[in-house]
Amino acid sequence: MRHRIPTAALGVVTAVLVAACSTESPNESVIDRAPTETSASAAPAHAGQPPVTGQPAFTRTIDDPQVEWGPCFDWMPAGCELAIVQGLDPDGLNVDAFFKLPPGSTVPEHYHTSAERMVLLSGVLEVDYEGQDPVRVLPGTYAYGPPELPHETHCMEGEGEACVLFIAFEEPVDAIEGQPDETPDQSAFTWTHDDADLEWDACPDFMPEGCELAVIQALDGDGLNADALFKLEPGTTVPMHWHTSAERMVLLSGELRVNYQGQPPVEFGPLTYAYGPPGLPHETRCGEREACVLFIAFEEPVDAVDVRGGDLPHRR
Repeated sequence: MRHRIPTAALGVVTAVLVAACSTESPNESVIDRAPTETSASAAPAHAGQPPVTGQPAFTRTIDDPQVEWGPCFDWMPAGCELAIVQGLDPDGLNVDAFFKLPPGSTVPEHYHTSAERMVLLSGVLEVDYEGQDPVRVLPGTYAYGPPELPHETHCMEGEGEACVLFIAFEEPVDAIEGQPDETPDQSAFTWTHDDADLEWDACPDFMPEGCELAVIQALDGDGLNADALFKLEPGTTVPMHWHTSAERMVLLSGELRVNYQGQPPVEFGPLTYAYGPPGLPHETRCGEREACVLFIAFEEPVDAVDVRGGDLPHRR
């Protein structure tokens, strides 16, 4: 599996996103309360700000009782399960899912209509994409699977735990056994948040010192559907801001505290999924013990707007 993306693709991506931290109760709190009309209407008006629809921010862990698991396709192994964690309809666009494989099981060669933008949440996974060397994926590793690229997936038995994969889809959720009529010329690739080859860049001026962003996937070429890693130093806070895009996130390191307008603050730890609606103002803080690194799958061009400081988004 290739471990690189075309550098030319990075130039079309605008910057920058955001998240937060805390040292107290990782993996416990879930934001489930929708913003009230009063809270939403209190948000400062900014040029280009998406309407705040009342859709709440929330978090999920793989053992969360609110995650509703269902069976996979018939041709997949026994015990395989899928849970839709974000998205009204699995036949719709921009759905987020958890995919679970029992230890020792294998999904035979298949492909998807959509790209797969993934983070492994538990277990050890071996993936064999056509035309590439097999790759072993550990928890917290990001992986990109191009649309219609055939692959076989195996959950390693010796590790003793199920493999659970977070997948951010762009197109409707599907899985088709076998091979497509034509295979793409893109390659699959992986990143870890501590990879020495990551190219980190500074965040906008309104964010704290030491804040950095690394774009790890920008293959659409138009600024849409980019993936990024966002890093905050321990004990630092990003002031209230919003994004044009929804944020579909997994925390890779550190402990976050996020205060979304109109909702109780939420604190969560590594390998927790979080969803941030477009246009919803929030403040974010990283806990004191270690840097916070957040994976974010964007839908719209990457930006961040300081609620305190003017109408223009901060973009590259």
